[in-house]
Amino acid sequence: MSEKKKSKKPLINLQKIQKFITKEIWSIHLDDYPPMRRILYHTIRILLLAYRGFIEDRVLLRASALTYFTLMSIVPILAMGFGIAKGFGMDKYLEKQLLENFQGQEEILSQLIDFSNKLLQNTGGGLIAGIGVIVLFYSVLKVFGHIEHSFNDIWQIKTARHFTRKFTDYLSMMLIAPLLLIAASGMNVYVATQIDNLSSKVELINYVSPYIMFLLKFLPYVIIWIMFTMIYVVMPNTKVNILSGLIGGVLAGSAFSITQWIYIDFQVGVSSYNAIYGSFAALPLFLAWLRISWLIVLFGAEISFSHQNQNLYEFEAETENINNQSRKALSILMLNRIIDRFMKGEAPYTSQEISKELKIPIRLVRSLLDILVSCNILSKTYTSQPKTPAFQPAQYIDKFSLSYVFNKIDTSGTNIELKNPTLEQISLIQQSFIKKIDELPDNILVKDL
Repeated sequence: MSEKKKSKKPLINLQKIQKFITKEIWSIHLDDYPPMRRILYHTIRILLLAYRGFIEDRVLLRASALTYFTLMSIVPILAMGFGIAKGFGMDKYLEKQLLENFQGQEEILSQLIDFSNKLLQNTGGGLIAGIGVIVLFYSVLKVFGHIEHSFNDIWQIKTARHFTRKFTDYLSMMLIAPLLLIAASGMNVYVATQIDNLSSKVELINYVSPYIMFLLKFLPYVIIWIMFTMIYVVMPNTKVNILSGLIGGVLAGSAFSITQWIYIDFQVGVSSYNAIYGSFAALPLFLAWLRISWLIVLFGAEISFSHQNQNLYEFEAETENINNQSRKALSILMLNRIIDRFMKGEAPYTSQEISKELKIPIRLVRSLLDILVSCNILSKTYTSQPKTPAFQPAQYIDKFSLSYVFNKIDTSGTNIELKNPTLEQISLIQQSFIKKIDELPDNILVKDL
């Protein structure tokens, strides 16, 4: 009997740990705990939320789709990058840097660079060149649009950028990315040369130079971190904190570098691929590397989202199966706050501000706001932050009685019209209920709550 009891204890402990990680960790206030435990719980929350997002957002499927779109658009993207680099006289540096950073893929990369150069040459002049440039820009914008769509889904943003912002933001990314790759090698050479020159003049530099040269070895990794951080901050059509983008950028950039190193030094089964595929042996390995790279990029986006929003998921379990009555009550509460700010002439609320102020999970807030917008109760507006939509009343606020808002929420969507006498009778009774509610003295305006 005693042995049986002893064997059950670890199981009970595991159950407690599982319950704490899956449920209880979201039902505690982190401020009530000492700093070290707070950091631990904070980290666990981020990882749990990132893993949950990885499953719910179907990251594996998205990575496969982005691999396909990248493969179809990689030549136009490279051509655009080389065209920009050529304008600065740095196309050879960019080619050298690409070959150095993507060791193990020289065969594929050389062919892609050759194709991109031919594409640039074919856009020489005249009408055909103009059409070629348009197709080139369209291909680049299309693949960036697919990337943004994936990031917006991770960040739960339903609206994409306007075309003008797509053009400017994506072009900025295309300008900066090649320059960063060139800077990764150029800065190494420049700083090393300056240290050699100074070491002959200043004796102190001789003692410091080995440490500086050691740190310079990490410069390519820093450049990769900056590139990933820039992607996580710029690509989603919402405001992303620099710190959240940096954490995702450092983790994903490091994982990307490790994957690259493994790909180069530990290419398992290359000989067997050569025997099967011959000259095409590099292609399946390249596709595998490309898909893994997109998995890393998207998981880094999940980390950035989780870091920025984990506090807003507190007590989410209590609101997961919220009933329709509670949804309507929360909608009225949110509308009341929005109207109050509107009447005072203050800046309109964003979804993040409502979530923080009312302690409602961000997903629920966004879901309810979307319903109120679709009902034409609220309308979206934009503040000084173009990526962060705010909300204000869409109609005259003296129309917003409780029954009016409830009815709008209940009737949002499409009606099913069936020729059924019982259904017609039910509809008439519903209309009678609505009229009775309208006449009640408790049917006050939302602004008067």
